[in-house]
Amino acid sequence: MRQTLAFLIIISLCSCGQKKEQNKTTQDNVSTDSIITPDNSKTKDKEENKTTDLAMLEWEKHEDSLRNEILKRKENKILKESFLEEMYIRNVVSVSKDSLFVTIPFNLHGPDCGAPDCYSTDVSFGFKLGDTLRFPEKLLFQEHEYGCGDHDNKVSGTFQLVDQTVRHVIYHSTKHKRTLVLFSSEKESGTIAYYFTEVEQNRITEKTVYKIIQEYNEDHKNAIYPFTSWILSTNEYENFLN
Repeated sequence: MRQTLAFLIIISLCSCGQKKEQNKTTQDNVSTDSIITPDNSKTKDKEENKTTDLAMLEWEKHEDSLRNEILKRKENKILKESFLEEMYIRNVVSVSKDSLFVTIPFNLHGPDCGAPDCYSTDVSFGFKLGDTLRFPEKLLFQEHEYGCGDHDNKVSGTFQLVDQTVRHVIYHSTKHKRTLVLFSSEKESGTIAYYFTEVEQNRITEKTVYKIIQEYNEDHKNAIYPFTSWILSTNEYENFLN
């Protein structure tokens, strides 16, 4: 009887030990499964974005310093503080005696390419420069299209001032169906000048000029796209240090 009782007690103790071990193993497994593995890819992406942002800020700071240096080297105080300041920095505007001269190489013939192509449509004009910059009501201009072999075409005419604000100046030639738009800054338009050919008067206005590129759709029958100039669009001021 005593032997039987002792045997039952030993079995009972062993059984309790096994249950405790099983419970411990189960709890360990649950704890292990409940650990959330961190998403290292998201952390890596954030770090890469931060590095890219810092690099961009450094680049912009460098280009701004170059722009300021170029501006310091310019001699004409009137142009340095005028609507044409950015064009003056980019060497599109020059001064001789009491007049200024502008030559803009427009080299984008469509929205599919932002780099200069083998064609260039140079638009040039000039007018008297007094104590302040004043755009004339009428502006004589020359257009010279050339490139890609023997292609060469010249147009001369007169622009009529259509609209002038602190942000833009719009000229139009009714005879040649040309419109020239100059901007004081590239912030809104992405460049400093637009040039349109084969456009009627009042097609380009203050209300439409800032929407033209945004709303451009080549499938529309009357869609228009301006010539733009790489020189007046790039933010790499190294090109203008000379």
